[in-house]
Amino acid sequence: MLFSTVLTWLLIAVAFVIALPSLWLLGQALWPQAMWRRRVAAQRGLWKTFLLGLIPVTGGIVLVSILAKLPQMGALAAVTGGVLMAWGFLGAGGIAALVGERLWGGAAPWRQMMRGGFVVIGCALLPVVGWVVLLPLLAVIGWGINVRAWFVKMPPQPVEVETAPAAPASPPAIPEAAV
Repeated sequence: MLFSTVLTWLLIAVAFVIALPSLWLLGQALWPQAMWRRRVAAQRGLWKTFLLGLIPVTGGIVLVSILAKLPQMGALAAVTGGVLMAWGFLGAGGIAALVGERLWGGAAPWRQMMRGGFVVIGCALLPVVGWVVLLPLLAVIGWGINVRAWFVKMPPQPVEVETAPAAPASPPAIPEAAV
């Protein structure tokens, strides 16, 4: 095996380690209620979620295949496939949030997401099993989580926002010098 081949696979693994938890943290920052619904959907069982995720995966594969066969639509097919994969992996953020909540219950939601995300990605880096089984499984389950999250009827969780301390209303008075 050439050094360039090893380096290529190493860089792909590093990209997943950086990109997926970052995607999940971005989702937590921009759409905290949606990520909460994804966590609730992930909590309801992964087997049914996997079976539900197969429906949009099949539709996505058919859509990308049709677009790829049309003349001069290869770029659109690649962009569509990338968006659909990102949507599936964003749904897998519900699993990361659930793992983070169960392991670090007292932490802030974004910390739970970050730590749970690193646990999930660490499992996905297992040679062969993680790459060939777990990573595609995460995408399919993520699609199912996104679909199930549409139907979550629970009231939204209050979002905790960490803010900086408020600045004083007026500057402190400057003491006068004794004459």
